Amino acid sequence: MHLNTPLSLLTAAAATLTPLATAQCNGKTAYCDRSWSNITAVGAHDSPFVGSSLSDNQDINITAQLEMGIRFLQGQTHHFLGELMMCHTSCFLEDAGTLTNFLSEIKTWLDANPKEVVTVLVTNGDNVGIGNFSAAFESSGIDKYAYVPKTSPGVLPIGDWPTLQELIDQGKRVVAFLGMSLSSLG
Repeated sequence: MHLNTPLSLLTAAAATLTPLATAQCNGKTAYCDRSWSNITAVGAHDSPFVGSSLSDNQDINITAQLEMGIRFLQGQTHHFLGELMMCHTSCFLEDAGTLTNFLSEIKTWLDANPKEVVTVLVTNGDNVGIGNFSAAFESSGIDKYAYVPKTSPGVLPIGDWPTLQELIDQGKRVVAFLGMSLSSLG
């Protein structure tokens, strides 16, 4: 390529700056400066339960859901045969495998998509100790992506959440919540 005219120099300079101007967070440049608490995400209820039976909720797997733009994944866990399993109501009704495998699939997708932030809500249907969940996060490797607020285990005020760009820059691209079963609320 010959850069012998001012126009060709300007074009070449603009081409090198284009990646900076098109930086995206969760698919949109406008989201980069928004706090996580000011983003609406499309979610999938009972996202790991894929199939055509009455107890299934989804037609496509976690990876395909993420590829389609889902950024909020939710699933139920139950303690079954000594492990935390992704089970819909009961592991006899619907067993989608281990929590570790569910988190590993999300981590694999995040590895390939470095400008994305995913929110995960895991329900604790059997009210097992939180350490069991920590083990699954660590063994899946997704713990390195988990955002832990400085106020943890306290409340993080809504205005103190980082922007999506800050989460991406820090490498903390998973916001995870652990939901307790309603029976534990008395």
